[in-house]
Amino acid sequence: MTRKAEHKMLPIETRAALVQPKSVDEEARTVDVVWTTGARGLRRRFFSDDFEEELVVSKEAVRLDRLNNGAPVLNTHFAFDLSEQIGVVERAWIEGKKGIATLRFSMRDDVTPIWEDIKGGIVRNVSVGYQIHRREIEEKANGPDLHRIVDWEPMEISMVPIPFDAKAQTRKAEDERLFDCAIVRAGSGLSGVATRMRMRARSAGLT
Repeated sequence: MTRKAEHKMLPIETRAALVQPKSVDEEARTVDVVWTTGARGLRRRFFSDDFEEELVVSKEAVRLDRLNNGAPVLNTHFAFDLSEQIGVVERAWIEGKKGIATLRFSMRDDVTPIWEDIKGGIVRNVSVGYQIHRREIEEKANGPDLHRIVDWEPMEISMVPIPFDAKAQTRKAEDERLFDCAIVRAGSGLSGVATRMRMRARSAGLT
C-alpha cells in the first residue's frame, strides 16, 4: 500500500564536507571538493523533536541541474550580497556514494586570501545548501526519528570555518526562502511523536 505524502514548506538545509587540496589547479584557480557522502547526522530543532537525517546519494536521488548550471560558491552560506559569492561550480557529479564538484574561485582581490588559505590547507571545510523535495520518515518510539532524504537538490556550495553551522539552521522564518517538500511517514499507525508523548505522560504518572 502506497502511503500518501503530506506537504510542508521547508527552508534550505546545510551539510558539511571536505576540500580535496591535492586537486588544486593554481592557474585555473579551481579545486575539487567532496560535497556530500550522505552520512547520517543529528538535526537539532528548538521548537520540535530532534531527528536523524540521512541523505540518499545516487544519480536518481540527487538533482544536479542547478549545480551544473553555474551554482554559486558562497562565503559561509551568505547570499544577501554579490560580494559573498566567491566562486562558481564548474561541474558536479555523483561518484559511488559521494557527490563531487569542481569549484572555480573569483580573481577578485578580496577572494585571494580565501583562495590562498584553500591552497595552503587552512580552509578545508565545505558545506552544501540544499532543497529537500521528498523525505521518508521512520518513526521511532525510543530515540529520534530517522528522516531519509530520497529526493533533494543542491543549491550552492559554501566554504565554512565550522561545518554543520547551527546558525544556518536557526534563522528566523521570515529570513528564509521556503520550498515544498513531500513527507512520507512509515511505521505503526501511532506516530512516533504521539508515542513519545504517551511515554512521557506515563513516566510522570499522568496515565
